[in-house]
Amino acid sequence: MIFYPNLACLQMATELKAALALSKVRLFKTMTNDEPPVPFVPTVSTTSAELENAECDFDGYPAGGITVTAMLAPLLDPAGGASIESPVVQFAWAHVDTDVGNVVAGFWLEDAAGILRMIGVLPVPIPLQGPGQGIPLTFKCVEPTGVGV
Repeated sequence: MIFYPNLACLQMATELKAALALSKVRLFKTMTNDEPPVPFVPTVSTTSAELENAECDFDGYPAGGITVTAMLAPLLDPAGGASIESPVVQFAWAHVDTDVGNVVAGFWLEDAAGILRMIGVLPVPIPLQGPGQGIPLTFKCVEPTGVGV
C-alpha cells in the first residue's frame, strides 16, 4: 500500500489552491441548447464545449459564470487527506423582459486559463425560473491520503 502523509496532502492542496485562483464557476442545465434540446448528462469524458452547449441562460445568469477569487485555506479533512473549499458562490434568477428560466443540473469549474478542472452534478436538479429562486453553491476538492497499489 502507498499513502501520502498529511504534510504531503496539505502541500498538494496548497498547490491546487494556487492553480484555482481566479477560476470560474459555471452552471449547466438538464437539456442542451440544441434545437430540439436533448438531455445532458456529463461524464468523465465531457468537454468544455459540451458543457458550454448546455450552459444556463436563465434571467440573471452572469455570462461566463462567477469568478472565485481564491479558495479557502487548505486543511486536514475530517474524512482524511487535505482539502480546499470554495467560498459561497450564489446564482439567482433575476427578472428581465424575456423571463427565461432553466432547470440547473450541475456546475463546472474552469481555471483562469479556461481549463476544465471539475464537474459537479447536483443530487436533484434545481429550477431557476422565477422570483426568489437561487442556488448558493460551495464545493470541495480533496487530496486523499490513501492510495492503494
